Amino acid sequence: MQVPFGEWLPDLPNHFNPGATEAKNVFPAVNSYRPFNDIAVTSSNALDARCQGAKAFKSDGGVVSIFAGDATKLYKLTSNAFVDESGGTTFSFSDNFYWDFIRFGEVVIAFNGDDAPQAWTLDSSSDFAALGGSPPAFRHAAVVNNFIVTGYQAAAQNKVQWSSFNSATSWTAGTNQSDSEVLPEGGVVTGITGGQYGLIFQENRITRMDYRGGNVVFSFRRIEENRGAVQGKNVIQVGNMVYYLSEDGFYVTNGTESKPIGANKVDRFFYNDLKFALRDRVRSAYDHENKLVMWSYPSASGTNSNTQNDKIIVYHIASDRWSLVELDHEVIIDYLSPGFTLDDLDDYPAAGTDDLDAINTSLDSSVFIGGLRTLGVFNTSHKLGAFEGDSLAAVIGTGETEIFGQSRSLVTHVRPLVDTSSATGTVSFRNRVADSVTTSSAASMHATGTIPFHKSARYFKFNLQIPAGTTWSDAQGIDVEAIKEGYR
Repeated sequence: MQVPFGEWLPDLPNHFNPGATEAKNVFPAVNSYRPFNDIAVTSSNALDARCQGAKAFKSDGGVVSIFAGDATKLYKLTSNAFVDESGGTTFSFSDNFYWDFIRFGEVVIAFNGDDAPQAWTLDSSSDFAALGGSPPAFRHAAVVNNFIVTGYQAAAQNKVQWSSFNSATSWTAGTNQSDSEVLPEGGVVTGITGGQYGLIFQENRITRMDYRGGNVVFSFRRIEENRGAVQGKNVIQVGNMVYYLSEDGFYVTNGTESKPIGANKVDRFFYNDLKFALRDRVRSAYDHENKLVMWSYPSASGTNSNTQNDKIIVYHIASDRWSLVELDHEVIIDYLSPGFTLDDLDDYPAAGTDDLDAINTSLDSSVFIGGLRTLGVFNTSHKLGAFEGDSLAAVIGTGETEIFGQSRSLVTHVRPLVDTSSATGTVSFRNRVADSVTTSSAASMHATGTIPFHKSARYFKFNLQIPAGTTWSDAQGIDVEAIKEGYR
């Protein structure tokens, strides 16, 4: 009998769970789970303090620039080292909030909601400088139809304001269509996405803004009532779709309506696991390579004193499946690999010598390919890295099932459907739903590919464990060898 690893459904009971009850340190694929790798540090130095935001951009000239910020400084990655590019300014804003970055033409704008927005012209600037035109300090922004649209000002948290048409430095209302709009209902602005139209997320509402021109400039239309996005950087745009975290779970919207993606799957688990006092530290990012939407968060069950993010909940768009990663880190970011020359490899942090053999990351890794859009991360030492290290220790568990309906079974062996011989397995069993569950000791795989067990019960659940550092690619399920009780 084959028991596949279905989609991870922690919100459902273990008994007769049609999916997986555990999917830890893996990411979903269409018909399997794949390994999630540890952090491989790529920067040679660290920020001075906890990273509170970062992003990568590629100029029209093809040069990749990576920016990051902590509570007091803005940095640029230069020759694989972070250099303070604050231009003499010392910034100061809330520990729970973050730097964000947008691009308007060749100008990168950094903002945090408290300090004046900062500007950097790609391929030419040597320091950040205050954005011209006296723009407001804002926490959220996006480019909508050649306007910079901003939201959440300290004195007007439910207000959106936009620049003049095709200008980053003209903000006077009435000048070349620059204006603002107060959204009296729905709470504070919690996110903005852009493109041909904008979506404005509030705590309890989502509003679409479409360009009309003339005296109207933008029209505003509610697309969600009594549902919005919680505070934190949890709204992420992927093409024409926008994924977000609401008070009642995870959703995706196409700009017209929203669809739940976490209901009866992970919503209840997430909110039970989230350390609510630090909910503003939820961060979202998109893994372009694997088509994964991720939300990083501090958990109530974590072991890192709960002061920083220690878990990532992962959503695979194509399969509509979830998984969970347990890993201490600061932030996950949309990332463009800077690329490495042979000379740069001498300073690669995992080596620290001129010996290329000392590098513990494959030279075929995407880390070394310049301009590749992937997922980046800052570790707890404030250093930039990528998820290109060794595989993390993985656990995948089936739901509880009856092998032979209405009958006890004797499980003799299980055969993990995974492409490694290093996996171990456990079996959990009981005779009645009311009984407590007994779990066996972990057993290793034999040369035949099977793990021997000799357990008799009615209900069984199987867990697969794959040690950290194991090379593997897909785990699909468990092939169970069993005998109906009473027969030999």
